[in-house]
Amino acid sequence: MSKRVGKAENNKKLFWRLHHWVGLYTGILIGALSLTGAVAVFIPEIDGWIVRHHYNALSSPSPTGDPQFSQSIDSLINQHPDYSSLSISLPDHSGQVVHADVILRPEGGNLKRVDFFIDAGKDRIIGQRNHQNSLANYLRQMHVRLYEGYWGRQLVGIGGLALAVVAITGLLIYGNFMKKQSWPKLRKTRDMRIIMADWHKILGISALAFNVVIALTGAWLGLQPWLMRWLEIKTPNTFKAAIVMEPEADKAMHVNWNEILKTAKKEFPALQPRQLSSSTNGSGTVTVRGNIAGQIYERDINVLVLSKTDYRPIFKYDVRQQPPSHKFYFIQEALHFGDFGGLMLKALYALLGLTSGFLSISGFVIFLLRSQKKKKFHRTDVWKTTFVYSMAVLLFLVGIALMSLFVGYATASFIAGILINTLLIGLIGYALLRYLSRLFNRNHRPLA
Repeated sequence: MSKRVGKAENNKKLFWRLHHWVGLYTGILIGALSLTGAVAVFIPEIDGWIVRHHYNALSSPSPTGDPQFSQSIDSLINQHPDYSSLSISLPDHSGQVVHADVILRPEGGNLKRVDFFIDAGKDRIIGQRNHQNSLANYLRQMHVRLYEGYWGRQLVGIGGLALAVVAITGLLIYGNFMKKQSWPKLRKTRDMRIIMADWHKILGISALAFNVVIALTGAWLGLQPWLMRWLEIKTPNTFKAAIVMEPEADKAMHVNWNEILKTAKKEFPALQPRQLSSSTNGSGTVTVRGNIAGQIYERDINVLVLSKTDYRPIFKYDVRQQPPSHKFYFIQEALHFGDFGGLMLKALYALLGLTSGFLSISGFVIFLLRSQKKKKFHRTDVWKTTFVYSMAVLLFLVGIALMSLFVGYATASFIAGILINTLLIGLIGYALLRYLSRLFNRNHRPLA
């Protein structure tokens, strides 16, 4: 019995160390991802509001009930013959505009991605913006890769793994404690460390299942490039059509978009088209992407590829007819962003998502208050330190946002990369020096 008790005690100490050190060293990352994730779930709604009110871009009623945009697309192609990519996003609701996402690659110039707004009722272009400098792009890029283009996405994936470790070890640490009471209780005390510890337990247990799901899906989405390369996983719904003509001839081909939508409805009745793209590589195809009602998968994974010449189907991908491995692959992003149950579900995601940010802050405060007992910190220093770290994260997020919107994405990404890599190198260096110092002191401790 004593051996079993001793083993359980050792396991608890191991879990506590993991919970403590992983939470301490990744707390800033988890807090930043918590805040950006709580806002990122509303990206479509935020962007729709900005387009409608800031750009005054909204659609008049369509005489046919279907979005009208063919003449506008032809006009854009004539105005920008140097375009390298064209993607059309259809409106989700009445009054919303059609978005034509055009990538321009002028000879001798820099690549530019422009989002044109089309009145879906009168088929006319009513505005445009630089897509990369939009708030929607900032919110997406900041949460997905921290605006760091080299390994920012992988850092976010590591943050997801860290959150999973902290959540699971927290359950293992407090598992036996929870058997003694139905729910953690707030103890009556003026000791701030105990108050913060009680709230830490309550919110940690309350949002445990949610945080584990968010952590694991976030880890997969962040580490996806590496994992897919290492495990030789291919994206399930990709299709490469054969090259049948010169790229310039492909770009010059006229597309009857109304006929494309009619064919899609006939060949794939359950598909709700949301995105149309015309090939420019010589394959002579039009790709229709969209959703199927009642399915919990990421947006636009169902695909229908049609020939530009006679609009016959070349490739069809219906997620309902795919093996479990495909469905598991495509459910990750939907579960991570809550993009399948309307605004109420998104509001719940945002609220629960903020708990991991509170847990990172409260855990840090508890650590500092424990250090205070060892006379490493004064009580005022605890709150000053917490405030400084919190404000540093907020200033970083707001500063990069303002820079991205008013200076440009490239500059913002460059600055963010410098700050993040400097912080990463500093954190690793600090942890390494701390470890070597402890190892040195342990080996040179005088014998009693």
